[in-house]
Amino acid sequence: MLENLSERETKLRDFFGLAGDAKLLEDDVLVPEITAQMAAHLAQFNIEWHVVPSEKVVPFDDNYLKHLYPKRARDFSAAPQHYGAVSLRQSLTAAHRRHQGKIIGVETTIKPDYLPRNRQFYGTPYGFDSTADPFAKYIGRAGFTSGTRFAHDYTSLKNLGDMINSDWRSRSLMPAGYRLAICPPIVFNLIGSIFHQECSETKSLELAAYRDDQGNAICYAVGSNCPGDFSYVQRVETDADWTLLGFRAALVPDRGI
Repeated sequence: MLENLSERETKLRDFFGLAGDAKLLEDDVLVPEITAQMAAHLAQFNIEWHVVPSEKVVPFDDNYLKHLYPKRARDFSAAPQHYGAVSLRQSLTAAHRRHQGKIIGVETTIKPDYLPRNRQFYGTPYGFDSTADPFAKYIGRAGFTSGTRFAHDYTSLKNLGDMINSDWRSRSLMPAGYRLAICPPIVFNLIGSIFHQECSETKSLELAAYRDDQGNAICYAVGSNCPGDFSYVQRVETDADWTLLGFRAALVPDRGI
């Protein structure tokens, strides 16, 4: 499952114009130990391992935004009017810093287009096949009333994550030091832009999230403004209406991020 990691690192270096020996990982990062049983299990859920380049070699700066957020909103860097708030750019800078220089497992299941009554299923672009979503059995048990990855809320998503983490750890199917979470916003953009542009061909939005220093979930709606683009991102609150937001999973280092 990790055999293609070096090839993906090479593709990252080429995309960002880095030297062949540029070190993408932080010094203390270890490659996750994945048994054959784990690999077979995670492959069923379309988990693909990727490196998020360290801040030292790929800073989240104007050049990064030019290449990965070319169609970002006009107010992306604007300071909000109310006291104490931060711009979207500042918020994403903090989010990205928590994952830079790490190895993350990213779910690559195809996201669907919207269907009438919000009844689209992950796993195919058109979204008709209810059996195509590898997480279907967990979604039903977590209390998702729609049976899809849409029309969920914070509580049902937390139940889903707790259930899967408990199940996979109890069966030794989760790499040590990792947990399943909602894919972080910058990771969605990075992996989609460089490795999985097919995800930009459907018009549905996804929920993305990370944990801040206090362990609070900071949430975003992410998606594409056109084929080949992953620039759309907006903050959403945990008590907002998430009816039209799907989501994808990621395995992230379990160190408060």
